[in-house]
This record gives sequence, structure tokens and C-alpha cells, in this order.
Amino acid sequence: MKLRISCACLTFGLLLMLTSPARGQEASEKRAQEQARAEEQARQWPVRLFQVKYANVYQLAKVFNAFGAVINADGDLKVISVRAPQSVLDAIDEAIKRLDAPQPPAKNIELNAYLITASPQSSATPLPAELEPVVRQLKSVFSYHGFKLLGTLSLRGRDGSTGSVSGVLPPITADVGRPTTYQFHVKTMAVTSDDKARVVRINDLALVLRIPVRSGPELNYQEVSIGTSVDALEGQKVVVGKANIDNADSALILVLTAKVID
Repeated sequence: MKLRISCACLTFGLLLMLTSPARGQEASEKRAQEQARAEEQARQWPVRLFQVKYANVYQLAKVFNAFGAVINADGDLKVISVRAPQSVLDAIDEAIKRLDAPQPPAKNIELNAYLITASPQSSATPLPAELEPVVRQLKSVFSYHGFKLLGTLSLRGRDGSTGSVSGVLPPITADVGRPTTYQFHVKTMAVTSDDKARVVRINDLALVLRIPVRSGPELNYQEVSIGTSVDALEGQKVVVGKANIDNADSALILVLTAKVID
């Protein structure tokens, strides 16, 4: 009885070994035939050229791959060739009409940076009227009594762009007649809201001043810097930062305002 079972098992195993390769080959041939039929069907599809005016042809081609069509794009000619069933061609035609639209012109952003020096002594030099509300706010926070406008820096660039400006400013300390040099840089400035009250995002703002100071008979330079990222409501004056100068008795205060130019 045991011998008969063993022989039956052996026979069944041999049959499986003989039939498995045949089934695999049959499945492979079936897949090849289906692929050949699909390729032959695709060769029968009509071909259409689409002229693109504004959009990126490669991005459009990537999107249209979802239709299962044969697509080629040429960036120099701004043309997309599509081989697909007529219904797919019609769908792609409608999609291009919606997507191939001119981009709105980039907005320009104007930054004005007010460099204000603050000291314990009162100043007889009047400040511009538009800075008076800022100075009142500063007096309520700090113990300085004198405020003076050292200079105003202006920087204009496109939405999303970088920008920098450098130059010289009047002397800060009374005992040194040499001017102060500055570098003002922003990594990016971008409009983050198109609502009625627009907001300008300023990333990696950096202001660096080299201030000449006298130490006895020698003349040295003190480097003062303010660096940050800030969101500024359009038209609103924002106190960005404060840095101590002149042996920490006085300070440099940076006030910033942003304007969007359509």
C-alpha cells in the first residue's frame, strides 16, 4: 500500500514538472500577442500637433501621459505631438485651451529701510513726520530720549526675487568724521497674500554697518549687524531689530516698510 502511494506521488510530481513550463510559455505568448495587438491598435490612432504659446510643453506632456497616448514634446518649437484615439485628442485639445494661458506679470516690491540712531541724550534734530508714531512706540519700550534718522535705504525687486544695496552713511559718532559703510541684503521678498491687506514676506534680511570709532589715538571699525526674517503688512512700518553701538550707550534701530507695485 505504501509503495503504491509513493509511485502515485512521483507520477503526479512529474506531471507538474512537465506542465508548468508549458503553462508559463503559453502565458508569455499570450502577453506578447496582447502587446502586439495594442501596438497595432496604437499605430492606427490619428496624430495631431498642438501649438503651445505660454505653458511649458514638457510639463503638459507629463500631465497628458495619464490619457495613455503616445506623446512627444519639442521645447524649441513649442509643439506637442499626440497619437491617440479621437476622443482623447479632443480631451487634450480642451485641456490645452484651459492650461495654455499667459501668466500674470510679476509684481514689484519696494522696500524702504529707515536707519534710526537712539541715544540717552535728547536730540534737537527733528524726525520726518511719518516716523513720529514709530518713535513714540520706541520711547514706550526703551529708555532712549534722543532719536535721529541716520539714513533711508531703498530696494526694489520682483516678487520672489533677491536684492541688495550698499553704500555710505553720515558719521554716527561726533568725534569721528569718517562715514559709515553699509550692506543691505534680502534673500527673497515675496507677496504672500492677495487680499485687500497684502503681506510681504522678507526672508533672510541682513543689514551690516561698519562704523568708525576712535579708541584713544587709534581709529578702529565696529561692525554692527541685524539679521532676521519678517512678514510686513503692506504700508505698515515694522521695527525689525536693534543693535547696540558706541559702547552700548546708543543703538541702531531698523524700521522697515514694504509696498507692492502692481
